[in-house]
Amino acid sequence: MITTIVVSIISLGLLIFFHELGHFLIAKKIGIRVEKFSLGFGPELIGFTKGETRYLVSLIPFGGYVKMAGENSQARQGMPWEFNMRSVGERMLVVFFGPLFNFILAFLLFVIVFKIGVVSFNIDTTIIGKISEGYPAQTAGLVPGDKIISINGEKVSNWMEVQGNIRKGIEHPLNIRVLRGTREMELKILPRWDKDEMRKIIGISPQESIKKFSILKAIYEGFLQTVGLTYAILKGLFLIIIGRIKPDIAGPIGIVQMLGAQVRYGITSLLYFIGFLSVNLAIINLFPIPIVDGGVILLLFIEKLKGKPVSDKNRQLLEQIGLVLLIILMIFATFKDIVRIR
Repeated sequence: MITTIVVSIISLGLLIFFHELGHFLIAKKIGIRVEKFSLGFGPELIGFTKGETRYLVSLIPFGGYVKMAGENSQARQGMPWEFNMRSVGERMLVVFFGPLFNFILAFLLFVIVFKIGVVSFNIDTTIIGKISEGYPAQTAGLVPGDKIISINGEKVSNWMEVQGNIRKGIEHPLNIRVLRGTREMELKILPRWDKDEMRKIIGISPQESIKKFSILKAIYEGFLQTVGLTYAILKGLFLIIIGRIKPDIAGPIGIVQMLGAQVRYGITSLLYFIGFLSVNLAIINLFPIPIVDGGVILLLFIEKLKGKPVSDKNRQLLEQIGLVLLIILMIFATFKDIVRIR
């Protein structure tokens, strides 16, 4: 439990840090004065001042912020280093670089994963690589290294055929013939319904190996993974919007649970999952909701079209609406987490 909490704090902190680092670096590059760089919200826990910026860790860990000079009309003094005194294009760039850095973080993590090595399953054979403890296969006496010859009299030559035949097992035990060394034997195994995978299983998996990549190949695969995940998430969101699939989201509790599970699977699984979260965070922050980066970009686009900024009154109203929507989404996600636990 303690390990899960520590890993969750570090992982989420990394996501937040990279996001705010994107805003911070481009603001400094353009010449905007950054007054605060904070991980978390609320009262300051620890911090230090270097140059014109206060770097701090705040009490409430869910998020972070970069406070720039002249972000609102009350604090504006008309100086060139103030955020709202810069062009619309420059301000859009500062806002966009937060999500962009989350995409970059995901890419870097995927490159590391492919360089360290990813698990590759040998599905061209029917040799069992692993037996899950407490599952029907172990109870019946199957062991790693057994080669499945046939299931219910039907010969199988690869792992896809093995899975397909196991799924046919409904009420009656399967007659599974295996080759162990030089001896053939037949075992009766009744599959178990797995609610997570939504299929019949007996608790076996194919042989696996660690596949490592050269640095150039890892960079290429990392890029493809980032682009592919982005496409898959956007496609999923579109299907939810048009009602083709039901929304299934995780809140803070669910994310912490999943991070804890990845720790058990190993460092590459954990790094991959953090990368997956980073892509999600980037996309969510680009939603056209005023309280997140995408909403700010939308308001800046409207300012560009109108030739003047959206009034403080209208902006605050839109931000309040956005905040309410996010709170509702968070409550819904947390409720789903609690239901899963129960």
